[in-house]
Amino acid sequence: MMANSSSDRDRYEEMCRNLNMDEATQTAAWTEYERISGNFTMEGDKLHWLARALYVACRTAVVATVDGGESRGNSVSLTQILRNAHLSLIEFFRKINNWMDMVNTDRSLRERIEALERKFEVTSCVFQKYDKIFRDMFRYGGGTIESSAASAAAGTPSTGTTRSRKSKSSKACSPRELHRFCWTLYIYVKGHFPSVNGDLVNSHHLLLCCMDTFFAGALVNNRRDLLNPEFKGLPESFKEGNNYKPEGENNPCVVDFLCERYNGISREARAVREHYWRPYLKKLYAEKVLKGDEESFVINLFEMAHFHSNNKSICHEYEQFVLSKGEFDEHIFLGENSHREIGTPAKSSVARNTPFEARSKVSRNLARHFEKASALSPLTPLTGRNYLPEKEAHTTPVSNATQSVLKLQTLVSGCQRKPGSALLALLQSDTMTRPLITRPFVSRTFGSDLTTSVETRLERLKKTIFEGLCESVGEMTEFAQQRVAIATVLYYKFLELILNAERARLKESFQSSVSILLAMDVFHASVFACCFEIVLFSYNSPL
Repeated sequence: MMANSSSDRDRYEEMCRNLNMDEATQTAAWTEYERISGNFTMEGDKLHWLARALYVACRTAVVATVDGGESRGNSVSLTQILRNAHLSLIEFFRKINNWMDMVNTDRSLRERIEALERKFEVTSCVFQKYDKIFRDMFRYGGGTIESSAASAAAGTPSTGTTRSRKSKSSKACSPRELHRFCWTLYIYVKGHFPSVNGDLVNSHHLLLCCMDTFFAGALVNNRRDLLNPEFKGLPESFKEGNNYKPEGENNPCVVDFLCERYNGISREARAVREHYWRPYLKKLYAEKVLKGDEESFVINLFEMAHFHSNNKSICHEYEQFVLSKGEFDEHIFLGENSHREIGTPAKSSVARNTPFEARSKVSRNLARHFEKASALSPLTPLTGRNYLPEKEAHTTPVSNATQSVLKLQTLVSGCQRKPGSALLALLQSDTMTRPLITRPFVSRTFGSDLTTSVETRLERLKKTIFEGLCESVGEMTEFAQQRVAIATVLYYKFLELILNAERARLKESFQSSVSILLAMDVFHASVFACCFEIVLFSYNSPL
């Protein structure tokens, strides 16, 4: 037993040396592990449990800053820890809750890890879409990076037979480099918006905005070596061999086309582009993270003078961002060993020279894993989910989420964020206003105008929820305003349905019963809470 403990200690210390871990965090994690192992039986590789202990210690460590202050958490990412412990992300998340229960961690850390796991689920689904969309829009494979760059400089498609001797800074970008840069810029921008980061629908729409920008850049610069000639979003004149000529000052836009082809919602995607994607790109230019002209980003995107420096700059900024947050590096989805780092099975029949196909299988396996692990209904004799037929093959988490949003928008179409004429007639009728005079309790609660009282109560509820959303999101509030607005429309719609149903059910006693019901704050709070839950569920949103 002592030999095993000594071996575990040696492996743990070697892992900490590789991570350049500070002594205080290293000692705290080992001490906590020894305490827990004396009270609980931990199955499996002990180094995996030590990795979980080390991650918790890293997130709770207090580190002195240069200005004399203190910050919570050190600059060690989850990906670094898991790589050194040879532990997959899925295995980490599978037992991290057990570890937190054993050490009785505080609620804030639990919420942080829950958000991290949700981000992992969302990114796995989005990356599956990303690979598919990229292959549809751009070329990939069929030659080395060098040959692609050489042919690009000559203005011809890559043949894979020549090699450029120019320095890297003078090469035009290759499809492989474009694939990595596009993903890196996307995950970097996404990571700065918590309301997008854990929201599957918004993350998907942000991806479509990113793909639209890179497609526009390739088209404006006439990069035929990058664009897939079979992409149906290409202009007809470009397919016929003519160079693309912009119409006025507007850049080409395929957001609507991508939404139609990949289960997006045009109005939502355009809102994400205007409020999140474009403003953050302008911020990156203003801070000199990206070089070039912020007003003509798509034009100079593929210029040799800017592409490689911007690619390097974004990669560096993203690495620093991951270290500062202590999160997992979303570049793992690009790696050839992604199946091992993520924890999904890989088929040996996949050829090494087909990275797209290999990663697509990893993404599909991962999506199926979370679909089973995060099902809304558990597998019990009452639900009988194991007896239901498999879902249709063409459905994906993204398509399911966007379909829910479309159904919600259909439900509220034609409605306004105020009482409709039918509801106003109910609230202002004699049968509803008469009890206000005869019942002192209702009179004191409502005053003389039911409509004003209902609107006042709703405004108070909206303010409470909106402030809570802004506090949890911590950045731009457009999504919070949108969610509250849709919930408001639902509230008035459901209130009218409830009153009509109660009038049909109660008949003579309708006026007295409903007047008292409308005087209760808990009734309005319950209706609005249900409406807001419907909105959050439809958007698959953690807000």
